[in-house]
Amino acid sequence: MHDGRQPIFLIGAGRSGTKFLRTCLSESSEFDSIPYDVNYVWRYRNEAFSHDEFSVNEINDEVRKYIRTILPSLTSTHKATANFFLEKSVPNTLRVEFINELFPEAKFIHLIRDGRAVIESSVRQWKEPVGKAYLFKKLKYFPWRNYRYAFWFIGNILKSKMTNEPAMWGPRYKGIRDDALALTVEEVCAKQWAASVDRAYASLGKIEPDRVYTVRFEDLMNDSTKIIDLCRFIGVNEKMDILHYFEENVVRGNDQKSLQNLSPQIKTAIDKYALPTLQKLGYV
Repeated sequence: MHDGRQPIFLIGAGRSGTKFLRTCLSESSEFDSIPYDVNYVWRYRNEAFSHDEFSVNEINDEVRKYIRTILPSLTSTHKATANFFLEKSVPNTLRVEFINELFPEAKFIHLIRDGRAVIESSVRQWKEPVGKAYLFKKLKYFPWRNYRYAFWFIGNILKSKMTNEPAMWGPRYKGIRDDALALTVEEVCAKQWAASVDRAYASLGKIEPDRVYTVRFEDLMNDSTKIIDLCRFIGVNEKMDILHYFEENVVRGNDQKSLQNLSPQIKTAIDKYALPTLQKLGYV
């Protein structure tokens, strides 16, 4: 079981700003955070699944014990003053109920960003290979008891190279492998964002409201008081280091650049697969 630090899970589609928010919160002496996405922990004993949409049915005593033990141990720091540990693997958007069953004491931050900007950024991620330096840094956090995931991960890379299948990036919704073969990258990214947001919204809506804080990336970037509100929700007492880091490092205007850079292919994919979710969120 974990060591008493309350788990905080930052839920957000890939390229939604979760990394920046994690870094901001980690400035507090009350926070330990896991510095990389750790999908291999969440997939323990479920490596054979072709997707990340786990349900509570995938949990048994072994899975529960492993994840609750390993996850808190992967924080990059172990501050004596830490009351919280923070984790933000982006595939978690697809398995909130699975996580809530494992950590019923957790609080959830749901970070939402304009899907048009997210999809534009995600397309670039799909087309750019992961850097070796990043992978080697991530290896030091890998719990080798989960060797099955290493075999699964390497097997997927080899299969991709041998069959010319596209390499996967980000959350794997059900059917994404077939979509990656049949659709354009732009269309897959549009479906991926919509699936991540829709499933997270539906699942978080089933959790007690006092354990869920939803914030838009755009509001967060333009109003530093949102950080204070978020700290209040979590229960953080020492907020000034977080606020200082935010004010020193926030970059505004990127989303406008992304929206200006939307290619015709991205616009078509958005209209085809992401428009209902964008409308539901009020972005269009």
